[in-house]
Amino acid sequence: MRRLDAPRWVLLGLWAAFLALPVAATLLYSLATVWRGRALPDGYTLAWWLNTFSEPRVVSALLRSGWLAAVTVVVVAVVVLPALYWGHIRNPRIRTVMQLCALLPFALPFVVLAYGIKRLAGASEFTQPWESSPLLVVLGHVALAFPFFLWPVDGAMSAAGVRQLSEAAETSGASPLSTLFRVVIPNIRTGILTGAILTFATSFGEYSIARVITGSSFETLPVWQVAALQDTRGNPNGVAVMAIFTFLLMFVVSVLIARTGRGQPLRLLPAIGNTR
Repeated sequence: MRRLDAPRWVLLGLWAAFLALPVAATLLYSLATVWRGRALPDGYTLAWWLNTFSEPRVVSALLRSGWLAAVTVVVVAVVVLPALYWGHIRNPRIRTVMQLCALLPFALPFVVLAYGIKRLAGASEFTQPWESSPLLVVLGHVALAFPFFLWPVDGAMSAAGVRQLSEAAETSGASPLSTLFRVVIPNIRTGILTGAILTFATSFGEYSIARVITGSSFETLPVWQVAALQDTRGNPNGVAVMAIFTFLLMFVVSVLIARTGRGQPLRLLPAIGNTR
């Protein structure tokens, strides 16, 4: 048995090293004074961290990305939750349509999606004022992050048996809206939180839509990172600092979500066939 377990541990170790090495290299670069052709930096300093977080441009980009991702989570939740709930209890065709729509971000490159949204907004005189506005960026991020919220919530609804929960609530005289907020949402909390962190991470790290729609007038953190790498007088160590900061932020939020779920298993993939 020990001999049979040895390949598993080796494979697990290789997988862990594959994931950890890029993160460790980025962390070392964010702390390096000078890194020449050696395995490790010549020295270490916290100056890059202090300088990066004291730069107003970086702080502004970080705040823009934060509120943009938060607004995207709220809008996606408002769009998905009622429609998906109704698809589970009344009209299964709604789920099928939503699943097909969720494939569009994977079928279209992000740049093509961004140009399509911008051209569509500029085709009408009514929407032209928003052609280069942050509002259009929010709508683009909603379209992009839609499947990352849909699938965990759909899996959670299927696992929780929302149809049976809804029937029991209706027997007690509850309205569909009251059932959604008081019965369904508490039972799919882990799925909602999982979808929220996936949506937040997708919006927080998205570059193409904000760059194509607003150019440099609405500089998010990914737009600043690319500009810093392209500029000869940029701050590549600061880019590594923000990459590690983003990784730590998402890791902390993920741990909090796991603790909120209390270790309950969650089916993250949709169950289209489970309509009863």
